[in-house]
Amino acid sequence: EWLELMPAGATKRAAVRQLLALTGAEKAVVFGDMKNDIPMFLEAAEGYAVANAAPELKAIASGIIGSNREDGVVRWLERYGRRGTDPFK
Repeated sequence: EWLELMPAGATKRAAVRQLLALTGAEKAVVFGDMKNDIPMFLEAAEGYAVANAAPELKAIASGIIGSNREDGVVRWLERYGRRGTDPFK
């Protein structure tokens, strides 16, 4: 078991909004594995759940990628996250 502590108003959803505002980007891609990632997924243009993610997150994900043990996020970034490419195309 674990306990997460955050300042009031500090959420992953708010972080996505802040990053978009600070960078001027119109869209964000996010990655997650737990139910607490759901609000972040709802804010982003695309949200990818790792294979070992909670079923509730998988249900709303844009796609399912390899698990954390399979370096799913790294593999996605290597394929789609190259500088100068648009993963939304």
